[in-house]
Amino acid sequence: MASDGLFLKIIEGDVLDALKTLPDESVNLIVTSPPYWGLRDYGVEGQIGLEPTLDEYLDKMLKVTAELKRVLRKDGIMFWNHGDCYGGSRQGYGAKGVSKTGFQKPAGVDPRYAKEMPPNAKAKAKCMMLQNYRLAIRMIDEQGWILRNVIIWHKPNPMPSSVRDRFTNAYEPVFFFVKSKKYWSDLVAVREPLKESSLQRIKYPVNRFGGNPYSPLAKLAKGKLGGSKMVKANLNPLGKNPGDVWTIKKASFSARKLGIEDVDHFAVFPEELVRRIIKFGCPRWVCKKCGKPRTRIVKKNGTGIGWTDCGCGAGWRPGVVLDPFMGSGTTLKVARELGRSAIGIELNPGYVKIAKKRIGWGVGLDVEFVYEKV
Repeated sequence: MASDGLFLKIIEGDVLDALKTLPDESVNLIVTSPPYWGLRDYGVEGQIGLEPTLDEYLDKMLKVTAELKRVLRKDGIMFWNHGDCYGGSRQGYGAKGVSKTGFQKPAGVDPRYAKEMPPNAKAKAKCMMLQNYRLAIRMIDEQGWILRNVIIWHKPNPMPSSVRDRFTNAYEPVFFFVKSKKYWSDLVAVREPLKESSLQRIKYPVNRFGGNPYSPLAKLAKGKLGGSKMVKANLNPLGKNPGDVWTIKKASFSARKLGIEDVDHFAVFPEELVRRIIKFGCPRWVCKKCGKPRTRIVKKNGTGIGWTDCGCGAGWRPGVVLDPFMGSGTTLKVARELGRSAIGIELNPGYVKIAKKRIGWGVGLDVEFVYEKV
């Protein structure tokens, strides 16, 4: 095992079977993007997303999220990127039985697909299905998850659309879930530098509403004709909270550039999205004895940055990131670069092959590599 406890683990197989092999409360952060319902054929038997109805899909996903809640620590976080689809689409398999993703149609698939009738074909035509929000609501109501944010992942380079009666889809939501009211996070790690205009603006006092009290258009305090008391604005010297709208370009990826010709992956996380999430949600140091993560200490004036110490004196290991739908391995790749341990689960053996190549599987003495098949 690596001297600092750093490991990368890949479990190949069904997500529910794989999750059941993991201990309770064993991961610090979950970051993933599940297969969306009725959108894509990944070309492997047992895949999620081709259920005949949306309700069947949601029921299956809830079994997964229940297991994820079990393996997530009480102070852990989950970021769940989940897009949507439209009802009434009749796009599907071509005449030769090959899906538009380029994969051969799996054996035993519902005969409707041979007639180009995917799962959402009978849903209300042209209507967004809201599969992501329906799932999130059921996770809250039925499983007790706490939804802290809905991050808007804005894509400045979205997939071109030929539709003429609606706007191009240029964002996807990323749901920020926790199990408990108190959880570990490090906002300082992802704060953004303050703009020069902001630094200049805070040199001058404003009223409590941010306006000039001597202007006839100023926002005035109740009962004040000349504006409220003048104050100086205080900005965090460590930077700006990045907010809940993240503009990050879609990732371009080709397995052929890795020397892999027989399989490719068409829905790849941008590394910058995962990097921000891991830095925010997964501790760099966790006590080997008590499991408590170190927390950043920051004084109100922005000085005196340090880290807590549990006092066990047992040494530290990296926090653990889990991606239950690993795909091409972006989460594991970024986790390794940031010095965090990671577990990836993937059903498609072709994607496992891609992920190992991207991660640099078996290369380096700084990390233990573990592969299992369930």
